[in-house]
Amino acid sequence: MRGMKATLKHICFDLDKTLTASRSPMEPAHQETFDRLCAQKDVVVVTGGTLAQIREQITPRFDGRYIALAQSGNQAVDANGEELWYEPLTDEQIRVIDASIETLKKHFDLRVRDEGDLVENRGALISYSVIGFHEAIDKKYAFDPGDARRSAALAALPEEVRKLRDAGIEVVPAGTTTYSFYAYGKHKGHNVARLIEKKGWKEEECLYIGDALFPGGNDETVIGVIPTYAVQNPEETFRYIEENLVS
Repeated sequence: MRGMKATLKHICFDLDKTLTASRSPMEPAHQETFDRLCAQKDVVVVTGGTLAQIREQITPRFDGRYIALAQSGNQAVDANGEELWYEPLTDEQIRVIDASIETLKKHFDLRVRDEGDLVENRGALISYSVIGFHEAIDKKYAFDPGDARRSAALAALPEEVRKLRDAGIEVVPAGTTTYSFYAYGKHKGHNVARLIEKKGWKEEECLYIGDALFPGGNDETVIGVIPTYAVQNPEETFRYIEENLVS
C-alpha cells in the first residue's frame, strides 16, 4: 500500500456518483480528504458537465488545485486556468442531435416536471436528461441504475444512432438520467490519453476512478488507456483514497 501511494502520481476521477452525488456539492467530510489528495497528487476531474458545474460540485474551495476535463474532456483547463483545448460542436451536428433528442423523448413518452430542464447545449457536448437535470435526487437514482434502460432505448433506435454517427456524433448514457452527445471518438478515454501525452506523464503512474467502468458505461473508454478502479458511490471513492492514495 505504501508503494502504491508513492507510485501513483496523477489521479483522474469521474464526478457524479464518484466524487459527489448527482449535481451536488462535495460532502464536507470528503473535502478534507480531497484537500490532502490535491496537496500530494495531480488531480484531474473528467465529466460530461461544464466547467461551472465542476466548480460548483467540487466547490470553489479547490479552485486552482485540479485539472478540469469538462464536456467528456472536449474542453480542458489546467489547474492554473490555462485552456488546453476546446472543440465545440458544429451547427450541423447540433441540428442532428436536437432531432435525435426529440425522437428519444417520443420513445420514452414520459410526463416530466419541467420541459425546459431536459437539454443543455454545453458547447462541445449536448446533454439530454430524460426526466430533468433538477428532478429529485432519489427519483434520478431510481430512474435507470446501471444504465440498462437508456442503453435499451438506443438499441431500439438504430436508425437514430446511424444518423448521429454519419454526422460524426457519438451518444452514450451518462450520469443518472442523461445521454451525452459529443464528437465521435472524442470520449473520456480519448481525452485522458490526450492529457497524459500533453503533460508527458507515465501511464503506469496514473489511475482513473469512476462509477461507470462497466460495459457500455461512460467511463469504460478509459479502460486500456490507464489503470482504472471501479466504485459505486462517493463513500467508496473516499475510502479508497484514504486507504491507498494519501498519507
